[in-house]
Amino acid sequence: MEVLWRKIGTVFITVHKYSDEGSQDLPGKSYQNRTELFPQEFSSGNVSLKLKGLQGADAGTYHCFVRNPEWSQEATTELRVAAVAPVFIEVLGPQDQGIGLACRTAGWFPKPKLQWVGKNGQNLAMEIVTDVTQDRENLYSVVSHVTVTEGEDNGDISCIVRNGLLETERQSAIHLSRDIFPRVSPWLAAFWVLFTLVLIATGACAYLGYAAKKKASQKKLSKEEALLNLGRSPVLFLLCLLRCVS
Repeated sequence: MEVLWRKIGTVFITVHKYSDEGSQDLPGKSYQNRTELFPQEFSSGNVSLKLKGLQGADAGTYHCFVRNPEWSQEATTELRVAAVAPVFIEVLGPQDQGIGLACRTAGWFPKPKLQWVGKNGQNLAMEIVTDVTQDRENLYSVVSHVTVTEGEDNGDISCIVRNGLLETERQSAIHLSRDIFPRVSPWLAAFWVLFTLVLIATGACAYLGYAAKKKASQKKLSKEEALLNLGRSPVLFLLCLLRCVS
């Protein structure tokens, strides 16, 4: 008897081949050490394939073909691969006027959906940045960042990641008390206001002093020019008189 398992794609890909002639019991090229049949159960009609070390790329349609010298039969089945993983929330610390949070998870298939939720079950209204990547095994990793500001609806924050194929989800939650949000001291605010006013007053005084000094300098220069012109006038008059007499 011969049993042949293949995966249907653009071409047939051999997954596992068994034949009692020559004792063939071999996995396909890309399925080494991952496949197993149950020859001891062939007589009862069990020609199932056990596929180990499941990967996202294993999803697809599989074809089973069985024959002996008297008859042959075949069937197809669909393999759908799904994976879920734990979800973690990380507190990044104060950012701007709020608290930065990161939600991380790795090892999902197919591509999951991530959602930030407040204590009332409503989506957070803050800006959310989410990055989804896929590794060599086609598994998805998700990292999402959000900055939570103080408010009535954000004491309890949850990060929910859903697998649509399995219709299941994993989540992590954190409670943010009002005490951890960054606060500006009223004395510090008053200091910065006063400091700004002092800078403005200093600048204004410096400008007025410069303007007064410049005006005084121009006035002094005008006086010096007037005296110089006055000193030159008798000499010119004398020269003109001498020319007239001669």
